[in-house]
Amino acid sequence: MDNRAVQFVNSLMEKKLLSFCCECEILDFDFEPLVLHAMGCSRIIKNKDILVTTLDYQSWDQVESTNNDEWFNSGKFNSEITGGSVISVEISPWNDLRIKLDNGVTIECLIANAYPHFEEEMEQWVLFEHTKDYSGTFLTVYNKSVDFVLGADRGN
Repeated sequence: MDNRAVQFVNSLMEKKLLSFCCECEILDFDFEPLVLHAMGCSRIIKNKDILVTTLDYQSWDQVESTNNDEWFNSGKFNSEITGGSVISVEISPWNDLRIKLDNGVTIECLIANAYPHFEEEMEQWVLFEHTKDYSGTFLTVYNKSVDFVLGADRGN
């Protein structure tokens, strides 16, 4: 990952996690103005316990898509997870992302041989600036590659 992309990820520092939600095996995190879409093997940890993970998307009744552990635990632990501010950001050599918040929460987006479709090039996590006209900086991390577009370069 090039330095500009790393600097962009580091701009999460001191941002407050305002909210998060589940959307079809994706965890969305709002660090206004930055948004993190966490796909692949993503999880939220507190006190050495995994509170929410995208791997818990199996429907309990095979009818209602929100009847699963991911949605249940997101609601159950929402107040424990949100509200913290970013105190550290780490990117591994394999582009795994680890974000630690001051409320004891850790958000992890794991890539290194953790994703069940590692041989296929698929989006793992995306960090972008939320703007009304979609002109903000956009970082997409795939299994084996990274796509980084500065907001100033969008539309050119």
